[in-house]
Amino acid sequence: MSKNRARDRAARAAMQETGAFRARAVRQVDTTSQSPQYPVRLVDAHGASWYLTTGQTNAYGTRALHYSETRTYEQIVEEAGPVRHIDVPADGDTESIRKALRQAGPKALATLTAALHAAATACEHATGRPEDLVAGRPGSTESAFALRMTRDAGPEVPAASVDATALEVVAGILTRWVTGETVVELAENLAWTVGPLVDELGWQGITDPWARRHLAPYASWVTGHTTDPVAALRAVAARDLHDEDEAEPPAVGQVAFLLDASIPVAPDPGLVDGATMEELFAALVARSLNTLERDGTEYPARADVFVLPPASASPEVLVKEPGLLVNRPGDAPPGWRNVSALVLVSARRPWELYDEDQHVITDAYRAAAAALNAHWPGLPKESQHAALSLDMMAALRGQFTADAVRDLFADLVQGAVFHTYTLGADPELAPGAGERP
Repeated sequence: MSKNRARDRAARAAMQETGAFRARAVRQVDTTSQSPQYPVRLVDAHGASWYLTTGQTNAYGTRALHYSETRTYEQIVEEAGPVRHIDVPADGDTESIRKALRQAGPKALATLTAALHAAATACEHATGRPEDLVAGRPGSTESAFALRMTRDAGPEVPAASVDATALEVVAGILTRWVTGETVVELAENLAWTVGPLVDELGWQGITDPWARRHLAPYASWVTGHTTDPVAALRAVAARDLHDEDEAEPPAVGQVAFLLDASIPVAPDPGLVDGATMEELFAALVARSLNTLERDGTEYPARADVFVLPPASASPEVLVKEPGLLVNRPGDAPPGWRNVSALVLVSARRPWELYDEDQHVITDAYRAAAAALNAHWPGLPKESQHAALSLDMMAALRGQFTADAVRDLFADLVQGAVFHTYTLGADPELAPGAGERP
């Protein structure tokens, strides 16, 4: 009998007795007569996975070498050390993950995806390689699915789909698996861990509308170790058959931009009760952004308009539209004066474009400019209203980070002299307290 066959039989016997996973059973039963001095598999400092060649006591292969080439353990340590051995999950890890995800309920799979992204980020901080998330077994199909889900969907998980308590537990365990002194085969062990949850709760029980829409391509990995995979996959297929009323509404997104406009010097005859021209300007902008339009399709929106003091006005503002870049001079024409406002637009986004923020800014600018020109006609073409995205405004000041944009937003809001918003807008579009773009 070959050593491989003897090892497999012994592993199955150990699994039946202990209920352990294959990896644990193989570690517990020595059928190869190899020296315990050398681990069966290990990961080097470059993230490469090495395996002990069958029948050899100190000869390792890796995917980067021809199958006939090997290195000794000592050579690997010298050339690519330090090395970490492949290990199994610590006692209690599996049950802790299941318990946390079980309590997360329909948010379980989205929370797991966010935890994988957190672990990959930890890998990147530790080694510079987020793909070390699956360094323990990089060539497996399960690893490919787990890594793809982490990269594609991990950064996009909405906060509303994440259970914060479960995330803290699961992310902590997964991070230890992939950045600790030993490496745990994450993709395989995680699939075995999640499988019983699918049996217990069903696909619908571990997914919310966002997960059913965005994580379905990875269902074969998530449901790969259920006792009834056919039923699980049928549940996945049913996602396309649900009623439209149950479909997930387009995501709500927010984007802020600076609107630089010109308004008449003379007071508007319609002003009453001591209202100012700035207040009327803000009301016109807010009202015009109740519904936006793109290519003949309307979509609901809401605007929060923060009128800025004169000192905040930009001397030169650019508005970028498809194929058009308009330069607006800082001086208003005779009979007009400049006014600037920070406009925060909240809208449902059915298009899911990568540059959706700029598209929404363009739609909102067109609506606001049209409303202002309709109420106060006669503004010369060369002095037309203009808009500038907040991140571009920060960049013009030499600040390029997301934190810098958030700080700029906070400073402009704090310095505003008047604030109004779109009346009658969908309540779900209202920004939360302290929420920023």
